[in-house]
Amino acid sequence: MTQEPTDLPDGARWPGPDLHTLRAVVELDLALDTDVVVDAAHAVVTDLADRAFGHGWQRWYGEALEAEGVTDLRRVLAHDSVAEAVLARLRDRMREDDETPDPPSEEYGWYAYPPGVSAGRVQWRRAVRRRRESARTAAVLPRRRRVAGRRRRG
Repeated sequence: MTQEPTDLPDGARWPGPDLHTLRAVVELDLALDTDVVVDAAHAVVTDLADRAFGHGWQRWYGEALEAEGVTDLRRVLAHDSVAEAVLARLRDRMREDDETPDPPSEEYGWYAYPPGVSAGRVQWRRAVRRRRESARTAAVLPRRRRVAGRRRRG
């Protein structure tokens, strides 16, 4: 088997075996269950998955879903923990197969906070709620209009 190029013509890299690639596969699977026409999307996403996970990905994907007890694919989209567990199983299978690309190192990643510090989802949701409340309050309470030449106090 020949190794496919890892770089695209414009210098960009092919997507790797990450949560975004997995979710693209899941969204395509969900679309295939509806009457939406997905011929071109199917070709693009399956080619992307072949390059990211290796040529055995479809069998491994089914095994990973079954091992995690996923019967409704929407759980993979809705719950990060389920998606990460399925992805971990796919990457384990990639490590076992010599013909697949090596999965990326899981030592480093992109995070909003330095290692060991996490604001967590609860604090993020509180911040969003506060912003929504302040926006709602600003929309409801009238403000004095600015008048040219009048100075603000304070």
